[in-house]
Amino acid sequence: MTPPTKTENIRYTADGDLFKEMGMKELPFKSHFSMIPLIKLIEKRAKDGNQSEAFLAQAILDRLEEAPEFREPIQDISVIKKNMEIAEMMMLFLIPPAGRDKRLAKISPPFSMEPIYFTPALQKMMKNNEVNLILPGGMDKMYCANVIKACTFILNRFYDQEIEDDQLISLTVNEEDTNLTRYFKTIVDLDFIEIEATKPLKPLSQQQINELLSNIYDINLWLKYLPPENFAFHGFMVGQLTDITEEESLSRIKFHLLGQDAVMGQENVEKLESLLRTYFRQPDLRMGITAIDYPMEQAVSHRYRIRFDFLAHKHECLLNDANTNSIYEKVCKYREILLIEDLESVSNKTPIEKDLISEGIKSIIVAPLKNKKGNIIGILEIGSPRPFQIHSFIELKFKQIVDLFAMAVERSRDEVDNRIEAIIREKYTAVHPSVEWKFIENAFSILENREKDISKEPPSILFDDVYPLYGQADIVGSSDTRNDAIQADMRTNLQLANHTIKKCLEVIRYPLLQQLRMYIEQDLKTLDGEFNSSDESRIIELLQGEVHPIFRQISHNHGELSGFIATYFGRLDPEFNIVYKKRRAYEDSVAMINRTISKYLEKEQQEMQRLLPHYFEKYKTDGVEYDLYLGQSLLRRGVFSEMHLQNFRLWQMIHMCEITRIVDNLQTKLEVPLVTAQLIFAYTNSLSIRFRMDEKQFDVDGAYNVRYEILKKRIDKATINGTEERLTQAGKVAIVYLQEKDRQEYLRYIEFLKHEDYIEDEVEDLEINKLQSVQGLKALRVTVKR
Repeated sequence: MTPPTKTENIRYTADGDLFKEMGMKELPFKSHFSMIPLIKLIEKRAKDGNQSEAFLAQAILDRLEEAPEFREPIQDISVIKKNMEIAEMMMLFLIPPAGRDKRLAKISPPFSMEPIYFTPALQKMMKNNEVNLILPGGMDKMYCANVIKACTFILNRFYDQEIEDDQLISLTVNEEDTNLTRYFKTIVDLDFIEIEATKPLKPLSQQQINELLSNIYDINLWLKYLPPENFAFHGFMVGQLTDITEEESLSRIKFHLLGQDAVMGQENVEKLESLLRTYFRQPDLRMGITAIDYPMEQAVSHRYRIRFDFLAHKHECLLNDANTNSIYEKVCKYREILLIEDLESVSNKTPIEKDLISEGIKSIIVAPLKNKKGNIIGILEIGSPRPFQIHSFIELKFKQIVDLFAMAVERSRDEVDNRIEAIIREKYTAVHPSVEWKFIENAFSILENREKDISKEPPSILFDDVYPLYGQADIVGSSDTRNDAIQADMRTNLQLANHTIKKCLEVIRYPLLQQLRMYIEQDLKTLDGEFNSSDESRIIELLQGEVHPIFRQISHNHGELSGFIATYFGRLDPEFNIVYKKRRAYEDSVAMINRTISKYLEKEQQEMQRLLPHYFEKYKTDGVEYDLYLGQSLLRRGVFSEMHLQNFRLWQMIHMCEITRIVDNLQTKLEVPLVTAQLIFAYTNSLSIRFRMDEKQFDVDGAYNVRYEILKKRIDKATINGTEERLTQAGKVAIVYLQEKDRQEYLRYIEFLKHEDYIEDEVEDLEINKLQSVQGLKALRVTVKR
């Protein structure tokens, strides 16, 4: 089976040379339309044919006396039209009278598409429908194919070759009355073409002919050995169309179903429905397909994205207790195709049959789709708006395609399962692609041990002598901004509650409301002072545990107050049941920054993966931080060098500057203005990392290497020596280092960043105040140009 060929979307008309209309070059050979080869055949039949043939042939020869132009090459096609009656008589030797009304045939000059004569059936089809050529490779290859066809004709006639050149031109016909497509292949008869050698034949060895046959698309080579000026063609060729609609539409259905998402997505399913309409020759046919698991106990814990049955918008599930004994339930229960020619005549209709009728389905076939294990994994259905339009003959053709759809559904289901597994691995227990090879090796060791019944545990997944790169883009003042948002929401919530209580007390006497009002006013005063997390939890408990229950009770008992209370609840967040506006704005802004930075980092590090595989892991907090490790032990193949390490450190400096600019450009899109401060830890010693099976993540290994983790976790709170100023500042990149050689290395990178206009000229050389169990740290700090 081959994929559908490219279609040139040019309407084929019943008059004119289509190839010229499409811009195809004329063949380099001399060629003339001539009836002489056919006249020779007629003359032969007049002498040697049976009595009826001879009588007809002689009658035609007598009439030819009236048209002597037919015995010469015809330059002007109008000669044919003037003598059409004689031409029609001559066509009787090509197309018998009984076939003229059905046979799709025409005659054309040698190797041309210019129509000289059409059968009535072909003439009618060409005039009434849209006809498109299907040309393999387009017009250029078609021109090449025609030249080679003419050349092989020469080889066969003059060089005793028997080359079969059966390249086909196909047509699609879009029927205007049914809107269906029909497919035809062409069969070309070259028996009525004569060739004349206008110059002495050029001798060709078999080796040269073999060279031609080995280079069938090298036109220059063919024309070199067979110069076009040496030959001339006379006569005509006969082209006939054979209907291959059923075979072609079935081939296209098969090809479409081979696609990865063939039965997923509305567009793909609509394409299949269109192909089935052509296959069954029914313009109003409808197709439905859905993935199910039967029996329901076999159902997976997620849904497949294949739900395109006729009742997808009406029924949550086609198989449930409410639809017992429906046609779908019977199909699955008995595991057989079910044909119903007239749905109206079905007795004891379930809601399923009634809804199908209301959907305009009057006749239907439903088939269970089974996987390789024989389990039912889906349902395929075709239906018609007319009773008995779907019948047993349709069922025979339908059975030919059921298994194709079953394979497509199974493949799509497997693809969904694989994607879900990939997401689970990505989001929860992902193994980074750069180190996946090590896990595969360990898994293979486990498999071998199990097959040999050996209980030996595989070696730990450990990577020695790797270099860490740590970076973070931390949102400046995030704790204070978050607390401000919480305070603002709490204040708004208390004020709304207080206003609602006041409205209620104007209508009813309710001492308990007065008591709650006192608590609310006390908390409002608290919010004007220092705020802490215990205040938040206490206020939420007051609102949700006391205020809201009383409001609901009053609304129930006093209808005149229900409007005020409904207004209050309408201002609350439906998920948290409190005012959550300012905090939501803050969290959305944080999320946007995190997403943007994460997307940028992912793209950047994936490009660096192609340069050198490395381990990369990022974390989202109020900002984004990441760990990156690179070294020889992480490579399955290839060599790690000091230049790789320097290249990655410079890349880290560049992308930290870019992140600063990215966040700055985000400000107009953020509901709450937030900026980030960038930090790099220049730890230039190598260390070891080990995969912790209990935590499903990598961690540094060994007591000495733990010092790196301690330093990394404390430097983001670092302050400048002798001050309380934080090292990390908005719009700046800070590089914390331990040794003078680290400082010198990063100063070189900073010089480059200045040259590339990433940073300002000023470089701050800083010492850091002593941290818990950590002292002697130093830092460089630069300001990013906006």
